[in-house]
Amino acid sequence: MIEMLLSLSFLLIILVLIPLLIKSIYVFKENAFNHSDYEMIMFRKDLADESKDTKIDINDFHRKIKFSRGNSSVEYTLMNSKIYKSINGKGNITLLNNVENFKLRRINENSILINIDIRTGGKIIHEEIYI
Repeated sequence: MIEMLLSLSFLLIILVLIPLLIKSIYVFKENAFNHSDYEMIMFRKDLADESKDTKIDINDFHRKIKFSRGNSSVEYTLMNSKIYKSINGKGNITLLNNVENFKLRRINENSILINIDIRTGGKIIHEEIYI
């Protein structure tokens, strides 16, 4: 009888822990496959690096920002819900995915405001970047 009670109590403990385990797996899965935070951090760093000692041209109609330094230029463009980086008009490096909105606005001669909306799952994350 005691042996049966012990095995039943172990079984109940295991059955109680299974839903908690499943819930924690789903939370971990969401965090593990969400790359938008990392992509945004790398995008900000890339913008900060490119904006040093450069001439900045914006084209809000075509959703482009161009950094020119001497003979080289780097351009960021919104196409097909992605932000691409091209260097000297060659190549396309995808920096951000699932971009809903990419607005550029010059605040003054030295400052630009970039508004970005990114869709992650069922929600939209809004980011403001000042350069």
